[in-house]
Amino acid sequence: MAAGLEEIAKYFGGEIAHEGLWTWEPNWNMAPAVVAPIVALNGLGERTIVPMRWGLHPHWRKEMPEGRPMFNARIETASEKPSFRTPWIRRRALVPMNGWYEWEGVTSPKTPNFIHPVEPGLSALAGLWDQWRVDEGITLLSFTILTTPAVGHIKHLHHRMPVRLPPEHWQNWLDPDVKPERTLMHMLGSDDLAFHEVSRAVGSGRAQGANLILPTVD
Repeated sequence: MAAGLEEIAKYFGGEIAHEGLWTWEPNWNMAPAVVAPIVALNGLGERTIVPMRWGLHPHWRKEMPEGRPMFNARIETASEKPSFRTPWIRRRALVPMNGWYEWEGVTSPKTPNFIHPVEPGLSALAGLWDQWRVDEGITLLSFTILTTPAVGHIKHLHHRMPVRLPPEHWQNWLDPDVKPERTLMHMLGSDDLAFHEVSRAVGSGRAQGANLILPTVD
C-alpha cells in the first residue's frame, strides 16, 4: 500500500478516523499482523479510513490473537465460516492497494512476482472486518482479504487471487443493506493486470522501499 493517509482518504472519498492519533507510512511489503489504513463505514454510514490489524480476530473469541492470523478468506465459504459470517453480512471493507506479490514455482527457490493493474495508482480489494473487545472501552479492529480462484494469464503464478472491485461498486460493498453476492457479481478479472519478476528481498517482512516492486534485471 504505497500511499499516504491523505492520498488514501482523497482517493476513496473518506475521512481519516482519529486523525492525528495514528500514523501510516507508505508500505511496499505489507505482512500479516501489520496495522494498515482500511476503508469502512462509520456509525453514520460515512466512508472512514480506519487503522486495522491484518488478520481477522472474530468478535466472539475469548483468547487474545495468537498463531497464524486469518489474513485471507475464501469467497466460496466466507458466508458459512463462523469467523466470517457476521462480517460478511454487515462489516465489509475496502483494502487500498497498488498490487500484490505472488511466488511462482513448485520447489525452492520460488520466483516472486509483483502483480498490479496496468494503470498505476490505487485500487481496492474486497475485505471483511471485525472488532474484538480487548478491555473496557478498548477494541481491536482487524480485517481479512477475500480471495477467489485465479483466472486468465496470472493463474500460473498462484491458484488464487484477491477479489478486486471497480469504483462504481465500492459503496454497495460497504453498505450492509446491500447483499454482498450482488456486488461480487461485478468483481474484476485479470484482463487489466500485468506482472513482472522482482527481487527475492520481498521474502523478508523487514524489507521496504519502492525498489522492491521494480523488475529484476537479467
